[in-house]
Amino acid sequence: MYPLALTIALFVGVTTAHQNFHQLWVNGVTPGYQVGIRMPPSNNPVTDVTSNDITCNVNGSKVPSGIATVAVKAGDTIQVQWDSSTHPGPITHMLYGPVSDASMATGVGSWTKIDEQDYVNGKWANEIMEAVNMTHEFRLPSSLASGDYLLRSEMLALHGSQTLGGAQFYIGCAQIRVTGPGGSCSPSIQLPGAYKATDNNIYISNFYYGFDPTTYTAPGGPVATCGESGGGPSSAKLATTSTLDVKSSSTGKPMTTTSTSKVTTTLVTSKTTSAGTTSTVTGTVGKYGQCGGTGYVGPTACVAGTTCAKQNEYYAQCL
Repeated sequence: MYPLALTIALFVGVTTAHQNFHQLWVNGVTPGYQVGIRMPPSNNPVTDVTSNDITCNVNGSKVPSGIATVAVKAGDTIQVQWDSSTHPGPITHMLYGPVSDASMATGVGSWTKIDEQDYVNGKWANEIMEAVNMTHEFRLPSSLASGDYLLRSEMLALHGSQTLGGAQFYIGCAQIRVTGPGGSCSPSIQLPGAYKATDNNIYISNFYYGFDPTTYTAPGGPVATCGESGGGPSSAKLATTSTLDVKSSSTGKPMTTTSTSKVTTTLVTSKTTSAGTTSTVTGTVGKYGQCGGTGYVGPTACVAGTTCAKQNEYYAQCL
């Protein structure tokens, strides 16, 4: 249950902070403000979860998109930046693809969740982002097939969730071109289709009175496990550097235009025992990186100043 002061603050925020996703960085390098992102006609939310707008926002499924596609590599560190928000709620990221041409992808169909941040240490994702200039950082799965994808960033505002249909979905889709070793991720969901207005993480009748935010998990199912072709779950890879296939520009945003990944190098060693061959993953995970969860086989130690915080059964993150 929320304390009274927080409840008042949440009510004050009801009338403010409509928002959009404006910029992304790949290993610290940005292609520019709104480059590679399908921008909606306004900063208003999507509230009809049965509409095609739930995929990439209003007009987001129209093709050809006329938007540049940004080159990335599997395992790259992605940072997104949104408008400031006082709306309490989570942030999630999903992938649609691979497809031959991202500019021709409507986004209607199968999506895989690759990142999620809900309520951590007494703060919703939007509050955590406010402390770092409304940015959020995560890594692409290291086992992805090469091809074009849509990267869907969703901030769900729950301040109106006590009313059926009152939850507000702020959505933005970026077009990315992945170079990867191959692999697949599961589970996946269908959008539209997977979200229901009556879902208990979308319609929360007691949101301000009695609701425990520490139990909350965002819509879209669990964060996917991604495995290499013909193998098991992918393990941590050596941190790499990426370049962009569109002109880079600096906009004074929080990241610099250096291309060094914040994710530290991880060493994977093997040893043979009487029971067979086992692998040991050592190293540390950078801030906001994954450090645990069901099926996760990467390092669990976080860099100094951060701890591994459980988000749900399938995902823990260094915060």
